This record gives sequence, C-alpha cells and structure tokens, in this order.
Amino acid sequence: MQMKFSTAALLAASLGGCTSSLNVVGDPFVAPAKFRFLRCEDIAKRLVATQSREKDLRGLMDRASTGVGGSTVNVLVYQPDYQMVQSELRQLHEAAVEKQCADETRKAGPRGDVGKPR
Repeated sequence: MQMKFSTAALLAASLGGCTSSLNVVGDPFVAPAKFRFLRCEDIAKRLVATQSREKDLRGLMDRASTGVGGSTVNVLVYQPDYQMVQSELRQLHEAAVEKQCADETRKAGPRGDVGKPR
C-alpha cells in the first residue's frame, strides 16, 4: 500500500511542473488557430458552450475534492478536461479579438480566472 502511495505521489509531483510550461511551449491542448475560420456568431456560441462545460467541470472537481481520494480523481480525471476547456476559452477569446467581433461576443468572454490552474 505504501508503495502505491509513493508511486502516486511521485507521479503527481513530476506532472505538476507541466502546467507552468504552457506559456513557454505553447498550448498542447488546442491546435493553433483552431477557431480562426469561425464567424463571430459561431465564436459566441462556442464561448457559451465552453463556459458551461468549464462551470460543470469546476463543480465536479469541487464535489470530488470533498471526498476521500478526491484530489487524485481531480488530477487523473477532471484536470486534463479542465485544462483543455481553459485552452479553448483562451483561443476563442483571442479569435474574437482578432476578428474584432462585437461586444456581445467579448462579454461572453474574458473572465479573470480563465487560464489559472486549479
């Protein structure tokens, strides 16, 4: 049992540095310019759907963290999806700014906590 815990702790510690390298390497979760060809209306729809998914994942992560082993579940199950959703939100906001979309699209957009790891 002690060996499994040590292995899990070592794995978590080794993967912990991966989130800090996103700014240097680029975003491995979303293809560059993935949303470049969307119209402003489509960007707005994707923003709403992606923000809803982020909220759902945050709720699942909060609920899981209250139980035994919840942090492990968060790291192994929810964190990769959460990081992908945050990456998509960043790229959608960048696409909206690049296309000079109307304020309605941007209002669906930037929040202070986007891009901050949990």
